[in-house]
Amino acid sequence: MDPELKNNEKKPLFIREQDDSSRNMWYTLIVILFLLLVGWYGYTSGWFGAMTSSELGNTTSTLSEEDFGERVVNNPAPIDSVEIQTLDGFPVQQIVVIKGTLPNGCTYVNEPVQLRDGNVFYITLDTYIEGDICTEALVSYEKQIALNTGNLPAGVYIVNVNGRELSFEFESDNVLDFTAGEDK
Repeated sequence: MDPELKNNEKKPLFIREQDDSSRNMWYTLIVILFLLLVGWYGYTSGWFGAMTSSELGNTTSTLSEEDFGERVVNNPAPIDSVEIQTLDGFPVQQIVVIKGTLPNGCTYVNEPVQLRDGNVFYITLDTYIEGDICTEALVSYEKQIALNTGNLPAGVYIVNVNGRELSFEFESDNVLDFTAGEDK
């Protein structure tokens, strides 16, 4: 028996103290994990992404009467083809069909703006960008725009779509005449 232990005294237990370097390692690991979680949350919330059109302001542009032929579209829509379709009936209706390909899944086509100055129809078709995470796949689009051709006299008319010009012709006045005779 141990001479130091008398009268059923128990040997004192020593609790091993933790090393400070082990505790610092755990604090460092927790801080790194916290920063990673905040960074991941910020990335998925769009904190580090490109600005959307709503943050930049409205990118839609419109034509005014002063700049009929001089207008430059800010974000012109990429156009592959433009054609004019004539519908049967009277008054004759002209439909402009525009086909194109957008560069990615975040680019959208605005509603077209149509103005007429004399015998020239001006159609502006532009785009805006919305969203942070975009597919890089090309996206096809098709827009059909009915021209306001009611009550137009006979003649040749030009359609200008973002600088591309086509023409069509009315051989007779495109006007409905509801009079039954000369005496009315």
